[in-house]
Amino acid sequence: MNDTIHFDKKCIPAPEYVVLKVLDRHDEFKIGGLYLPSASFQNDRLGFYQVIDLGKKAAEEYGLKVGDYVVADRLAQCYKTAPVAVMKYVNIIAKTDEENATFSPLRNMVFVKDDPNKTVDVNGFLVTNYNKRLNIGEVVGMNVDSDIEVPFKVGDKVMLSKGGDSFQIGTLHIWIYKYDMIVCKVEE
Repeated sequence: MNDTIHFDKKCIPAPEYVVLKVLDRHDEFKIGGLYLPSASFQNDRLGFYQVIDLGKKAAEEYGLKVGDYVVADRLAQCYKTAPVAVMKYVNIIAKTDEENATFSPLRNMVFVKDDPNKTVDVNGFLVTNYNKRLNIGEVVGMNVDSDIEVPFKVGDKVMLSKGGDSFQIGTLHIWIYKYDMIVCKVEE
């Protein structure tokens, strides 16, 4: 069943919202008044979009601008207004390129590659990735404003607080953290 309303009006977003052009449409299902893409049933959480318009907070906090290509949580919004989606900016995961082949962090975000088998001695305490409060990984990308001083760089091992978002690129599992969620740099 595909009774989607096609939206072709100008949409002016509130400060925390982004208006996106959907670039990877899938068949949709209507369940209890909600429109969900078929990909949601296949556990394909991320969608590919282009920014059409955005609220002030979205531009300031995430560094987004009109024309940017992004990946975002496909389940964060309703496709009833296809091919336009409107969602809160916090549901955007990363910037990407026109082919959706490379990913880069949003403003003041850090990409960390998980190291599931890692155990580190931190000041005499062994910390593993199975710790319920802390995680250890390697910084693989960052976009932190130059006026913010951080004690780590790409390639460094860091200790993280729990609570980051994540996404899969091929077989690589990437965690996304705000820079201030990184507890410390770990030197071995």
